Amino acid sequence: MAKVVKFKNSIDEIIFLVTSNEGKPYFYVNKYIKFLQTIKKSTNTIKSYAYRLKLYWDYVESYQMDFKKITMDDFVKYVGWLQGNGNIHSKNRSTNTINYNVTAVFGFYNYLARFHSEVLETELDFYTESIKKYSYRSFLEHTKSSVKSKLKVLKLREVKKTYKKLSAEQLKKIFNYKMNLRNRLLLQILYETGMRISEALNIKLEDIDISDKKILITKSKTPYGENRWVYLSADTINLLQDYIYEIHEKNNFDSDYLFLKLTGNQRGQPCDYSTVEAFFKSVSKMVGFKVTPHMFRHTLATELHESNVEISIIKAILGHKDVQTTINMYIHPSEKSIRTEFDKVVQNREKGKENVKSKSK
Repeated sequence: MAKVVKFKNSIDEIIFLVTSNEGKPYFYVNKYIKFLQTIKKSTNTIKSYAYRLKLYWDYVESYQMDFKKITMDDFVKYVGWLQGNGNIHSKNRSTNTINYNVTAVFGFYNYLARFHSEVLETELDFYTESIKKYSYRSFLEHTKSSVKSKLKVLKLREVKKTYKKLSAEQLKKIFNYKMNLRNRLLLQILYETGMRISEALNIKLEDIDISDKKILITKSKTPYGENRWVYLSADTINLLQDYIYEIHEKNNFDSDYLFLKLTGNQRGQPCDYSTVEAFFKSVSKMVGFKVTPHMFRHTLATELHESNVEISIIKAILGHKDVQTTINMYIHPSEKSIRTEFDKVVQNREKGKENVKSKSK
């Protein structure tokens, strides 16, 4: 069985290694992970790839396979194994999760083919050419017949993910939950700005403009989310100032990061995902429904949309590359707004019937 080891190097960078259970590093897997770091993939992406390749190595070693001689048939069996058709790690994974795992492994083999082709003893073609289909016919249809696109051979059809919005009642229940100053500040910032949790954990004191009630996002999941301002209410700025005084100044913590660990032998160190995950699990248990950091992002986007804020403004707030991303991922009418519009139609129909009756008399 493989495992993922996490540590920090001499310049305080987070490093992930995939090793055997005995601690022996897998040479080419770790070279690929190092490559991902070199091309500036986010820490979260690198962590995800490390765990997905760890899972792939569990499969390879379970069936005593040689990763250098893998065939497309072996990959088909791997997909079946991910679906729960193996004796080890047998579980029902979602289609999206399986595709993410396969993408990570494809990326690894593409890397080997480009930079270490001498290692591979097999040829792999992960893509197939397909005629692109259009949902309409135009006067230029004859020019499109030869247009081809590359499709992943083993990509399963995915169910579109539905992002959940927190209702007013749920938000009230969450914010009524007893929590420390740091966690309350984190929730209010997530809700008011719609920032990603990774962006929140990377906030430094120097990024905060208290007088203008705003925060500069310097690190984001994508380049389009970086160097954007997000804005806070006066109440949250007051809470932020209280937090800096009570946590940073009173404890004399030597850290530029806003959100810090408050207990344990790492007290005063920057918060990480495990700290946040533990907090949100605790909140979910206490309020009786699942709560995640991303729900606050979706809630803000939906509320802005239903308040008739321009899509381009919502895009800028969320840090998306283009408007279509914002529309596809977050802009959905709520059940309440759908019901309101439906009731309007019913009322108009009733008025129409009444008008017809009055004219016929």
